[in-house]
Parts: sequence; C-alpha cells; structure tokens
Amino acid sequence: MNIDPANPGDRQALIERLENLITGHHAGQKKFALLLIKLNHFRQFNITHGYPAGDRLLIEFCSRLQAIAREHDYVARMGSSDFAMVLPEILNEGHATLAAIKLLSSLDESFEMDGGAVSVSACIGIVIFPDHACETDELLRKAETSLIAAQSDIQSYSIYQEVAKSSGMNRWDIESGLDKAIEKSQFDLYFQPQVYLDDGRLYGAEALIRWQNDDQGFIRPDIFIPIAEQSGHIYDITKWTINAALWLMKEWPQTSTPLKAAVNISTRMLAEPGLVETVQNALGIYGIPYQQLTLEITESALVEDLSASFKSLEELQSLGVNISIDDFGTGYSSLAYFKNIPANELKIDQSFIRYMLENRMDQHIVKTVIKMAQGFDLKVVAEGIEDKETFLALKELGCDIAQGYYLAKPMPQQEFIQWLQDYEGAEVSSLEKAV
Repeated sequence: MNIDPANPGDRQALIERLENLITGHHAGQKKFALLLIKLNHFRQFNITHGYPAGDRLLIEFCSRLQAIAREHDYVARMGSSDFAMVLPEILNEGHATLAAIKLLSSLDESFEMDGGAVSVSACIGIVIFPDHACETDELLRKAETSLIAAQSDIQSYSIYQEVAKSSGMNRWDIESGLDKAIEKSQFDLYFQPQVYLDDGRLYGAEALIRWQNDDQGFIRPDIFIPIAEQSGHIYDITKWTINAALWLMKEWPQTSTPLKAAVNISTRMLAEPGLVETVQNALGIYGIPYQQLTLEITESALVEDLSASFKSLEELQSLGVNISIDDFGTGYSSLAYFKNIPANELKIDQSFIRYMLENRMDQHIVKTVIKMAQGFDLKVVAEGIEDKETFLALKELGCDIAQGYYLAKPMPQQEFIQWLQDYEGAEVSSLEKAV
C-alpha cells in the first residue's frame, strides 16, 4: 500500500490487483469496490505554488489515503493527480460510499505548505464488482464515467448508474419524467410491515415509493432516486412521500398499538432548512401524532455533515418524531458520534441479516450492534428477514423489531390494510402469528 508520489503511474500494478480480485471474488461470490480519486485543480496548484510544493502535497495526500484504508485495501497512483483505491470483500455500496465520504472529509483539514495553509478538494468515481462490471477494462471505464459524473455532483462522489440498461431510459428521460411524475400521480406508496420480535405485536411499516411511468412502466427507486437527488427533484418527492404516508395512515384500522410509518429521508433533504417545517405542517394537516412518524436516515447521510444532520434531527426528535439510522453497520463511520446521537433506533443493514446464520462474522456484527444499541437506549430493527430461523435467532440475540419477506412483502395500501386486519384478527397469540 506504500506509494512513491515521485514515481507516477502504478496502473499496471492496479490492473494486476484487479484481475486477481476478480478471480478470487468470482469464486467466493463476493463484491469489491474500485474508487477513482482525482485532486481538483492540481495543475493550477503547480502553476501557483510550484512543482516541489505539488510533490509535497501529493505525499501528504497519499498519507491521508493510507490512513483511511483498511489493512487489506489497496491504494495506487494512476497519474499526476489521480489515484485508485480498491476495497475488497465489501457487502454493499454503503462500504464504498462511506469510504468516499471519509476521504472527502479528510480534506476538510487544510494542507500546510511553505506559503501557509492550502485547501484542496477532490472528486471520486465508484464502481462495484460484479454489480456494474465483471472485467478489468470495463471496471476502469465505468469508474471513469462515475468520476466524470462526480465532478458535477454536489456530493463530489458518484456511484456508477446503469440507467439505460436497467430501465430502458437514459438519465435525461428520467429527469424529464420526474418533472411530471407527481402532477400525473405516477408515484405510489407500498408498505412493508414491522413487528416486535419478543411477542409478535405490530410495530409499524416502512413506506416505500414506487414510480409507474406512463411510457416506460415501473422504474426502480435505486435508478430514479440518485437522479432525483442530483437534479433537485428529491425535495418535492420527499415532501410528497411524507404527506402521502400520513394521509394513507388515516385509513389504517385501529390496532392494539398505534402503528408507526417510516419514511426515508434523502441526504439532500436532511440539509434542507425547511425539513422541520415540512414535517410539522404535514403532521398538523393530517392530525397524526408526532410519535407515529419515523424518519429513516442512512448512516452515510448522518456522518456526511454531522453538525447539520444533528441540528435538524435533534429538533425533530424534540418534537416527538422517531429517528431511525438506516443501513447501519456498513463500514467506515466512527462510533464517536454515538454519545449524542439524535436517534431512537438503529436499522441493521439487510446484507448482515440475510446470511447471518451461515456467516459467523455477520452474526458477530449483528450481535455487537444490538448490544451497543442497548447501551445507548436505542431500539434495533432488523430488515431483510427471509425465514423463521433468522427471525428466532434475532429474537434470541435481543433484537427489537423485525421486517422482511418472512413477515410480508411491501404491499399497496388496500392490500396492506387487509394484511393488518388478518394479522390482528388471527385467533392465535401475536408471537405465534410471527413465527
């Protein structure tokens, strides 16, 4: 992992490493991530400060890269101001995203040069094997494509998007379609039930947005949400989702315990000054108690800007809104912020849940997260439960809430209402209903 900045070009070594990883990860059906990192305006830096200062900057930047890298990660210099970072054996995109966020955060601290402190920025393109590509050339090419996208992205990083291949639409078709999606009532909400693990009582449901485009049919959220975030449509979509979830809740039947509805909040929306007012207005309009709304924030969104995130979430939590940290455990964030974390629950990433009975490491991670959450008085939600054995194992570990296909798939409103009525009306105990 040592790099000599004075010796540019370690592309061949990177290619060899990628080819070895492809062979090994194919055999084990594992994922890895390739991050291409570009220092912004480095040529101008050399002109302004001189080439010796540029070399010292690269040495310091390499040191920061190595400090972030895990033991088995691989870092290479690709050109004058371009670097690559390979993350072996990741579970999902969250690992790569959090690594990118941590790297970009490391640049918040200025570099000390002879002429004083100098600020430097970077952009990062991300590609995942085998999700986006299975060959070395294609991985590099798509990472370059992501890097180009990152240069115009406010987050300064971008994960490769298979927009055209996955949906039959290109980015511009989707962005144009989003302009009219709300107006044409093309969005819908599906609900996936959540129950208490200890006794099977109903807890609530996660609201999941669906888009049925008039021309292209169903378009997956993982395709249109990133484009909505980049284009600014995410603000209107999030406001629609909050209002639609609360409006639909009014039709839900009375249950033994008031149900919660969980709505996902984008990274971009979290920084929006009007978020708190949007939530307050929606709850007031539909007369839903604050305690029955849960806002799910991904771990990466939370750590991207702690000060801004904490401010909004603390205000919402003080009003009584539940805050859930979604996709928890996916990698690079520090545990230091847990001392004052503005949350009521953690949601363990489903990649850990799905294989926990087969993978001792996943099981250990799940057990550790549950114990840690209990120490901070946080509930733990496990999503992605697909069988009875996993359900019972999580109950034994002391997990609080269950969600997944074992209980029910995401359902449209009327189907969900029928499911609630059947579940509440079954003449068996709540625990027997669940298991």
